[in-house]
Amino acid sequence: MSSLLEAIANYPYEGLTRELLSLGMSWVVIKTGTLEPDAEELADSLEGALRDRAKAHTSKMGRNDGSSFDKVLKVWFNRSAPETYGELFELVVTETVKLLRNGLLDPRASLTSVRVDKNGTYLGVEFDGQTSKQPGKKPKAEYYAILPAIIKQPEYYERQSGFLVPTTGQKAQIRLDPLWFSFVALGFFTGFAGFVGGRYYLITKPGLEGFWPYEVEDIVVRGLLPITEAGIRGRLSLSTEELYEMKLAMKLAEENRDVPEEAYPVVLHVISLEGQVYTELKTVQLDLSGLSRYLNSYVGRIKALSTGGVPLTVELKEPKYPLWALVDVAEKELSRGVTGDGEMLAYIFVKDLYRAINSGNKRLIEDSLFRLFRQGRALLGSKKSKRKTSSELEKVLRAFMWKPHMEVLL
Repeated sequence: MSSLLEAIANYPYEGLTRELLSLGMSWVVIKTGTLEPDAEELADSLEGALRDRAKAHTSKMGRNDGSSFDKVLKVWFNRSAPETYGELFELVVTETVKLLRNGLLDPRASLTSVRVDKNGTYLGVEFDGQTSKQPGKKPKAEYYAILPAIIKQPEYYERQSGFLVPTTGQKAQIRLDPLWFSFVALGFFTGFAGFVGGRYYLITKPGLEGFWPYEVEDIVVRGLLPITEAGIRGRLSLSTEELYEMKLAMKLAEENRDVPEEAYPVVLHVISLEGQVYTELKTVQLDLSGLSRYLNSYVGRIKALSTGGVPLTVELKEPKYPLWALVDVAEKELSRGVTGDGEMLAYIFVKDLYRAINSGNKRLIEDSLFRLFRQGRALLGSKKSKRKTSSELEKVLRAFMWKPHMEVLL
């Protein structure tokens, strides 16, 4: 037997790759209830986890990745590389399950082998398609897969550097055997929160292994998955952190999803192709617990009023809750670059309310809403004002400041 906890503890780096490995391994812990799975348990859990996850819409592989994976997949599985990263991850997990069931891959040897040398990091055993063995003093790179470009963190692209260490230091290429690659693949599918506008959104839970084996299902299945699925279904992209968190919490409220508070904080990784290199543009820590409590109550109150014959929606292209519509207008302001005295009014309103809600202080929420009400009334009531307020914002503000809606907000 070999321990998943020991395997992840031996991984030498912090950051996205470790978080994905931990996510992938968590499915084995959830489905087997053990930290020391045998080959059959690993095969069953990997297969079940892959079946449970929705297919991810991903980009096509770059030329370098396509060529590299074509070579190693032919060695491992006698298969050619597919077109997209999503298909690549699915293929690796599917074929690794077969290797485990046929006794061609020894999970104990794989999990206990983590080697770091001047040429990089090697996770697992050398696998030539028929036999696996512990790497020697000089591991054979052709028997390992490289870490895919969409997962590599910026410091891993060419050389890693540390404090007072020049960037010409140790080469940090990460190479994986089929089992370790399968963990990364399942971690990617679990953390995947959308591919929008050429950017990947991945949401992870650092230190997830600290919840093994008893609490991990609450964190992953009841916590992380509702969040990532909300991101996918809403096709949410990051303009600002406030708007992204508001829209994510709104989607969860719409779907009546209660995320356990212990699931927070999670980390959002935004990865984009910049020039010829995938770059992690932003890493944001998310805690939606305060927003979700407020917005769940907001939606519940509006539904109760609607049932009683008081509809609280604003008609734009489609009926929306006034707060939802205000966030949409704020996002449009940012994308269009509004000018004039009315610049970014909706965004300022939303940002102010976002901060008040997250404070958890009812008085601050009241102050924020009354400030919005006073400013909105001044905008709508001043016919002679030279402010350039969009008709869309005016329509949203009228619905927003309607007395029954203000009572819901308060």
